[in-house]
Amino acid sequence: MDKISSINIIHSSTRDYKETLKRCEKTLEENNVVIKHIVANKSQKEFKKLDASMIGAIRDLCHLNTPFLGVNIGRLGFLTDLQLGSLELELPKILKGNYQEESRNLLEVSDKNNSFLLVNEVVLHSGELAKMTSFSLFKNNKLIANHKSDGLIVSSATGSTAYMYSGGGPVLYPTLDVFAIMPMFSHSSSTRPLIIPAEDELELKYEHDEKAKVILDGHNEFDLNSGDSLKIKNSSTRYRLIHPTDYDYFEACRSKLYWGLPIVK
Repeated sequence: MDKISSINIIHSSTRDYKETLKRCEKTLEENNVVIKHIVANKSQKEFKKLDASMIGAIRDLCHLNTPFLGVNIGRLGFLTDLQLGSLELELPKILKGNYQEESRNLLEVSDKNNSFLLVNEVVLHSGELAKMTSFSLFKNNKLIANHKSDGLIVSSATGSTAYMYSGGGPVLYPTLDVFAIMPMFSHSSSTRPLIIPAEDELELKYEHDEKAKVILDGHNEFDLNSGDSLKIKNSSTRYRLIHPTDYDYFEACRSKLYWGLPIVK
């Protein structure tokens, strides 16, 4: 891989980032890497979810086709590979070109007025606790099913370890170009999560009399009224992630999701 000669830094504005930023700056200087910009992600809502500043940076800057590398100063952080305990050891290796690169897909969600790029998921929710709503879901204009449930989650493969995971959905290998679809607390006992290719287009037609909420990556929301539709497809824009050479997705699942731990110690 190519050596990294310049870098931009985007940091959290709510977490305690200053010491980590100083360590990064020192390591970059020691390795003759030019820091072009240091900016804060100032959206307070961004930090209601883990990985949030990384997700916000990807959404805002993916059109530049610049690879992203994450330093984890939070808790879970599936997109942030570098840990504070090994920062000075691992970062120089990456700067010298010892890394692996990965390309992942983005979701594109649109209504009659706007279009949005998403890293993780789009959520339809009734807007109230334990309140059912109704909608129909189509794939390439063919009906999948009419649903009565508390809502719906449609996620990318990357998003399968975010809200989809909390809802009991499947874990998908993050480079797969697929959609994961999961109605929330469905009124039908036969309803199960569904995986479809991302080259297909989904359409959600909202049919309930009362308005619902649409939530995009946990950072943006708007109302959906009866008769409104959402279209969900794979974006032509992708984003690039840099990982350490020893990156292992399943090790991340074991350490962050505690896969394989005995029930009784």
